[in-house]
Amino acid sequence: MLDNELILLFRPLLINGLSSAGFNNVVVQQGYQPTAQGVPVDAVVSFFKIGDHRFGTRSNNTVYDLDEEEMITTEIQIYETTFQISALLRQIPTDISFTASDLVNECARIMNTQNTVDALNENSVGVLRVSEVRNIYFKDDRDQNEASPSFDFVLTHKNIYKTTARISTGVKFNIYRV
Repeated sequence: MLDNELILLFRPLLINGLSSAGFNNVVVQQGYQPTAQGVPVDAVVSFFKIGDHRFGTRSNNTVYDLDEEEMITTEIQIYETTFQISALLRQIPTDISFTASDLVNECARIMNTQNTVDALNENSVGVLRVSEVRNIYFKDDRDQNEASPSFDFVLTHKNIYKTTARISTGVKFNIYRV
């Protein structure tokens, strides 16, 4: 399964889950895009891929189709793909609405719900692990401390590769004098 296929599976689940929990007008987007235009003003949940881990050994299955005179080889590799979700929302002490940490904790809850697990399982994707929420602080563009909470989640899926090769139906050999 390709990265964009995975993203198209879990991103709508996050958007719908946040909306259902009352977190309206939250943008859910892929982070580290080449067209970033400064620090977002509104509530933003960003995700990005951390990496892939091939799990186990690759399986091979070869089928010979004599009618079509071809050999079809299917290779299957199980992958664990890790994504990170973080949120950015300027926290104003007098404002009693939600914080960036509230958003990230809600996303972690959504990724752990049975509805999410079922929806991903229907597409042969599993949720292996959802990590704890980290709450790291940094100095923002206004020289103020701001939180950047995040967590990681690991999806399991299969990458399937098929190759086809023509097979020979006979061999003709001759012995030549040298």
